[in-house]
Amino acid sequence: MCWRVPSGILSEAPIIYSDKVRLIFIDGSYMDIRYPCDTKYSFHWQRKNEIFRIDTAPHHRKLSTYPRHVHAGKEDCVVEDTVTRINNTIEENVRCVLEFVDKKLKNS
Repeated sequence: MCWRVPSGILSEAPIIYSDKVRLIFIDGSYMDIRYPCDTKYSFHWQRKNEIFRIDTAPHHRKLSTYPRHVHAGKEDCVVEDTVTRINNTIEENVRCVLEFVDKKLKNS
């Protein structure tokens, strides 16, 4: 893995599949990271009764961050993406998302 994971948030080593990387966090939740190219990505974080998915699927054109958006807590709650940047490198966006997760884990 070419990015740095905040200390103490993973419960085990990342699991690498052919199309994604899965991270298992200390609270039992997991994140699937799909990043097929520099400008297309999906970070799907599945928690007990909620999801956070940051992705670039070309939906939600009315958002100022289009195509970037966040499914915040549930599938139909879509908001602007303030976590990633379309011009960031893969490593920068992964770092930003993991910092977002780290803050959420510390506040729950």
